[in-house]
Amino acid sequence: MTTESIFSLNNPVVYSLLLLIIILVIIYIFYRFIIQPMRIHFDNEKNDIKLKHLELMAAFSELDPEPVFRFDRFGNIIMTNKAGNDLDLSRYAINKPLESIIPEVAQIDLDSCIKENKNLIIMSKLNGKTYQFAVRGFSRMQIGQIYGSDITELKLAEEKLKLALQRVEESEKLKTDFLAQMSHEIRSPLTAMLGFNLIIKDQYSNRSSEDLGYAFDAVEKSGRRLIRTMDQLLNMSQLQTTTYKKRLEEFELVNLLKKLILEFQSEITEKKLKLTMNTEVGESKIINDIYAVTQIIQNILDNAVKFTNKGEIQIHLENGSKGIKVLTISDTGIGMSEEYIKKIFTPFTQEVMGYNRPFEGNGLGLAISKRYADLNNINIQVESVKNKGTKVFLIFN
Repeated sequence: MTTESIFSLNNPVVYSLLLLIIILVIIYIFYRFIIQPMRIHFDNEKNDIKLKHLELMAAFSELDPEPVFRFDRFGNIIMTNKAGNDLDLSRYAINKPLESIIPEVAQIDLDSCIKENKNLIIMSKLNGKTYQFAVRGFSRMQIGQIYGSDITELKLAEEKLKLALQRVEESEKLKTDFLAQMSHEIRSPLTAMLGFNLIIKDQYSNRSSEDLGYAFDAVEKSGRRLIRTMDQLLNMSQLQTTTYKKRLEEFELVNLLKKLILEFQSEITEKKLKLTMNTEVGESKIINDIYAVTQIIQNILDNAVKFTNKGEIQIHLENGSKGIKVLTISDTGIGMSEEYIKKIFTPFTQEVMGYNRPFEGNGLGLAISKRYADLNNINIQVESVKNKGTKVFLIFN
């Protein structure tokens, strides 16, 4: 093989090398005169957009009446507006550490805030004012921005609100303490009077006239009414001031019903009413606040006896679905109108108001029962027909 044949284009090796060189030259020309200029142009446009964005941010910050700071990852201020400079004693904050103006910034890792695009909120008291600062990092631009807001008036209003709330709470506690004290001051001598009234009544039972017997009964009835009123006022006060604390315990509902029936037995006998109790439960144990349940049933029975002049009162206890207990107390009393049923749980309301109302009471019974029921997971429902009677359902969930 001659030298000429080795470097001939007919030689496949030579031909391949020459083709490779041509391709490399074309690629270089394409990159040098097309790709590289395009990349430079793109980078220039990107930088222009970044600069314009920074200029817009700067313009926006300068016009902001609240302090705005821009800082680098080392925590040095690289830009601020007039409101920001005013927070510095020298009136010139550029190149100063941000924490020299806002000490609370020292608790933040500003470098991490920028790298991770964090959004943080800090509070600071500066020059006698309270500021809320929103700190935000911009990782693409390697800067952070902090936006201040003067919330001095808001904090003052908040402090005034807290003070007012504290005064209200103190007032409510004072009212509760006053009612509790008055209840004790009235109940103690009244209980003694009722006790002596009963003793005197027993001593004169064989010698007293019908009028004297009526007087003894009136004293006892009025005294118990006054005690009942004081108890209701105290209960309502506790419920309104949220000082009532429920105490759960297990007890027999039937035994409680029997005890409460005895309290109203004399009045039931006096009005010649018929009272029946029917229980369709094998066991009447429930877990609830016995005081609250007592008050609920006592108020309902009190209304049933009070507003029933003839006929009967029925108490029915049965098992509902899923083991719940359902207590129904029905009467053949005067009933209620549809309009009044809508507001029966409103405190101090009665269907007939004024001094000439035909029935005694303060309108608190059902209102107290409803609130106790709501707090102890008891559903209370009322059905009533005017001049026919009322049914009250207590569902113990």
